[in-house]
Amino acid sequence: MKILNIYPKQILLLIFPLFLTFSSAQEDDPLGLSANAALQKIQAQYGQYFADKIVEIRGFKGQSQPREWTVVVNDERSQLRLRSVRVSIEKTINEGESTKFYPNNLPTGFASSDKIKIDSTKAFQVLIKEARAAKIGFDYVDYKLRSLEFGDEPIWVLSAMKGKGILLGQVVMSAYDANLFRTVWYYRGDRGYIKVVDSALDGIKKNQLNDEALSVPGGDNQVSPKTNTGKSSQSDQSNPSGLGTEEAEVKPIRPN
Repeated sequence: MKILNIYPKQILLLIFPLFLTFSSAQEDDPLGLSANAALQKIQAQYGQYFADKIVEIRGFKGQSQPREWTVVVNDERSQLRLRSVRVSIEKTINEGESTKFYPNNLPTGFASSDKIKIDSTKAFQVLIKEARAAKIGFDYVDYKLRSLEFGDEPIWVLSAMKGKGILLGQVVMSAYDANLFRTVWYYRGDRGYIKVVDSALDGIKKNQLNDEALSVPGGDNQVSPKTNTGKSSQSDQSNPSGLGTEEAEVKPIRPN
């Protein structure tokens, strides 16, 4: 029976490359701070009072999570009733009274921190799912949380971005139950053209088409081969994502 002899010097040579690999991975780790972790840091330092009514939470260049968040909260002790707090992994900074909103920019509302059930980490997973369905690749994510208009339900607005700050798409969803409100994707082509796919527009067209199909005797078996755009209904089947790309307008924009 052969015994494998490993001397201390050999062990060090084996461990050293592994240590270098681990250190490099730690240094390049893009994971930052989640929104919930940022709110917990604010509550720990300033109390629950600062996180009860949220005007806005913003984080930029997340891969997947940003390294810093800016949170604007209600503060009755300030003249303009709002305060801004900047939170990173290392520190929490109270930036004082916020002048970003009142009086020129009326807040859409105040999101309740108790209703934030979908953290930015889960919101990112939803974005990944929708981007795959839309066949869109992106480099990083800009996050924004605000309240739904005329209510206190928090919503996420996630912007998929390209390296040079080019917007590729947006996903708007509830931060309470992950209900998807809207998706908008931008397919950029040659000579500065762009195809816009907006679920708020293309979804309406598809619903109208389905209503017309239901009104035809015999249901789906007798759907007209032409849609109201004059295109064959087979084009709908070529788009498995169901986002209506065949009906999106092509508009000229400035070259990137």
